[in-house]
Amino acid sequence: MIKLFGFSLYGLIILLTGTLVMSDPAIADEGDTTATEDTAELCVNIRRIKRTDVVDERNILFYMNGGKIYVNTLPRNCNGLRFNDGIMYETSLFELCNVDVITVLRRMGGIGFSPFGSCGLGKFRPITREEVIALKTKKAESDDEEDEEAE
Repeated sequence: MIKLFGFSLYGLIILLTGTLVMSDPAIADEGDTTATEDTAELCVNIRRIKRTDVVDERNILFYMNGGKIYVNTLPRNCNGLRFNDGIMYETSLFELCNVDVITVLRRMGGIGFSPFGSCGLGKFRPITREEVIALKTKKAESDDEEDEEAE
């Protein structure tokens, strides 16, 4: 489990690995935990990001304080991005936006992470818990089909 915060003169670097990143009840999202909005957002406040979950080479879930969940579907496949990888980003603002770039962090045995590649983000679309389950189920079924084809 990684918890890392690094502040620099040029920006804020945060390592997101599906673990708790930042929790501040004072800035928690208000509202229902099953957002059904059809509109995507260009940016999310990084102080509200609770954790992330990489689904596949194209989809990253952002779990926010207050229960809201966003899916960020990258414009293109992010080569090497896998479900157990971490991501890192740098921004000079306190927002993560669709114009920002993430760096894939590959686990290096038990000793840490190493940068692997970079990819651009897409828009942040609110997603319900049911849609999260469907997205992960679809990914698992796709993995099973690939396994069967390989045999």
